[in-house]
Amino acid sequence: MQHLTEREWIKAARKMQARPPMPFWALNRMGTGDLRAVYRYVRSLGPAGAPAPDFVPPGTMPKPPYVQFPAPPK
Repeated sequence: MQHLTEREWIKAARKMQARPPMPFWALNRMGTGDLRAVYRYVRSLGPAGAPAPDFVPPGTMPKPPYVQFPAPPK
């Protein structure tokens, strides 16, 4: 959604049901002024960073770099 203009983003936000910046039902009920403020704030943060790493199933070691914490006590 990084390519959308403010007007396109507001239109999409009213229909959004997946991966919005907050629960979709809260985003869908916001007024135009609030949606505009969310859009402008997110844009003020600059370009997006690297995408999140892919899902790693349990029992599989992730590709480095990663942080390994001690296992919780049993």
